[in-house]
Amino acid sequence: MQMCTVVRMMCCTAFATFFLLGVASGQTSLQISSCVTKEQNLRMFCKFTPAADPKLPKTCYYMTESKLIGNSNSSIAPESTFKNRANVSISDTTCELYLNGFSDDKPQNYTCYIKQTASPVSVSAIVEKSKLQTCSAWCVVQHSGAALLLAFLTFPLLSELL
Repeated sequence: MQMCTVVRMMCCTAFATFFLLGVASGQTSLQISSCVTKEQNLRMFCKFTPAADPKLPKTCYYMTESKLIGNSNSSIAPESTFKNRANVSISDTTCELYLNGFSDDKPQNYTCYIKQTASPVSVSAIVEKSKLQTCSAWCVVQHSGAALLLAFLTFPLLSELL
C-alpha cells in the first residue's frame, strides 16, 4: 500500500514538472549579466528561451538612454557615439554585446531586446564599471550555472528513481 502511494506521488510530480516546463517553454524568459574585459571593455550576455518554431527569425539589440548601441541586424545603424565601438551577435540562446571604450563616469541602464515574434521582449540592468567582475571562464560558467547544475544532477536523480 505504501509503495503504491510513493509511485502515485512520483507520477504526479513528473506530470506537474512536464506541465510546468511546457508552459514555460511557450514564453521568452530573459537573463542579463555583464563583465568587464582586461582591456576595460564591456561584455553583456542576454540569455533567452528560443521560440518554439526554430524557423522564426530572431534579432536582438541593446539600448541605453534611448540610444541604440548595437543590433544583430547589420542594416540598422547604431547611434553615432557607438558606431564602430559596439558589436552585437546572437546565437541560439544568447545575445552578446561587446562595447569598446566603456566609460566609468556613472552607472548606466542597459536594456537588451530580443525579437522572435511580433513584439520584442526586454530586460534591463544598471551597470557600474567599478562593481563589475572581470570576464573569465569562471564568469561564463556562472552565467550558465543553473543549466550546468541541472544537466549534472538530472541523470543521477533519474537513475535513483528507476
